[in-house]
Amino acid sequence: MDNKKLDILKDLLVDEECTLEDLRRLVDKSKPFLKIESKSGKIIFSQEFSLTVKEKIVIYLIGSYFSKELGLNKEVQISSRNISENIEIAQTTISGPLGDYVKNKIIGIENNSYAIKFYEIEKHLNHLTEKYLLKKKINTIIPSKKSRSTEKNNRKITSEVVSQKTKKTFQKESLKNEIVKYNLTIDDLYSVINIVDNEIILLRGWKGSTNRESHVKATLLFLTISKLIYDLDEINSSELRKSLINVGVNMKNFSTTLKNYFKYIIHKRGAIGSTKTSYRITTLGFQKGIMLLKDIIENTSNFDLKFSSRITKEISDKISIDVDELNQNIVSFAKDNEIDEEKLRILFEFQKEGVRICTPIRENTRKSLQIKTLMLLGVLLKKVYDVNKFAGKILLKDSRTSSDRLDLLNSNKSYMKYFSANKPKSAMQLTYAGEKKAIELLKSYLEDEACQL
Repeated sequence: MDNKKLDILKDLLVDEECTLEDLRRLVDKSKPFLKIESKSGKIIFSQEFSLTVKEKIVIYLIGSYFSKELGLNKEVQISSRNISENIEIAQTTISGPLGDYVKNKIIGIENNSYAIKFYEIEKHLNHLTEKYLLKKKINTIIPSKKSRSTEKNNRKITSEVVSQKTKKTFQKESLKNEIVKYNLTIDDLYSVINIVDNEIILLRGWKGSTNRESHVKATLLFLTISKLIYDLDEINSSELRKSLINVGVNMKNFSTTLKNYFKYIIHKRGAIGSTKTSYRITTLGFQKGIMLLKDIIENTSNFDLKFSSRITKEISDKISIDVDELNQNIVSFAKDNEIDEEKLRILFEFQKEGVRICTPIRENTRKSLQIKTLMLLGVLLKKVYDVNKFAGKILLKDSRTSSDRLDLLNSNKSYMKYFSANKPKSAMQLTYAGEKKAIELLKSYLEDEACQL
């Protein structure tokens, strides 16, 4: 064959040698996925990614190639048993994928020792980078703004905010400007998440020692990052659940867990029977989410939410009073607060077991009715029965008032202002401001059976 033909055909030749430039490029692409112990040459896998069996085999063999280039483990035979032990997967499980790699000339075998072909390394690192690290500009969706001209429209927004959406292109520059407020960079953010087909994928930082901790951390991270990237502080419940399930979050008792963290994450529900429910991050929740995000990125420990394996259930105080003491307390209460005692006894029924309203309050909305009723009965329990914590559900039922969806009171501004305990069903308590307001409501109710918050 003449020299001219040889010069042309040389472009097709590949060998196992690499230039320093090639080596530097491959090392940079490998860093996110593996490390090599300096003394033993052991390959350490990154814990940030959920790698498949085939990917673990390739990464191990790439690491072994670099290890031998470093002069470590040169005499070690990379047998199927060696691979199995180092990637911690049974030999029977890796035999199929390993055989496929050999058949497809990706991995070579000599004297029962496996090695990845040099010219295959970059192709597989590119695949791993694209799958786990590559970030793209994406189209996403944000809720459309809706006119709030009437109270009726206001009430509809709760159920429609998640369903009515418009498309918006995610702008990398605007994200940079937003996250710089928190001393974060795009690379910082993308070291914790990936985005595939418009979906946020949490890569690390959400796992806790209990399901409770994992639920709260994963939800805070997802909602915080959604707000940073898309300016969304509310996510459809099914979308959130799907995203968390996909990264491996155990969803057992998920909703029940988050109810205990209502200060940070609020579960918003639509009308009874509606599937249009969502999770919203509060201002305090966003602050905690940023704190958690920075802890993950900077390897610090400032995130200060506590996660006990079991939250002790709060219970109401027991009522213990005899008839004489009860009557004496009613007289004293009426006198001290300049209240008509006779009218008080007509509108409320006082018994040793507790107090109830004889005629339910006239009120259009369920939440307002529940809060006003609980404030009136709560202040009477406090001042007449010397009871601080009371079971709201029982009080409402005894007064023939609806106790449906009592757990939703946690998100009501008036409830949060006038009540301190976070268990409306089992143990709630008036704040000092709540007691003062309840006295005002009581006087108004006794005068014309009407009261305004």
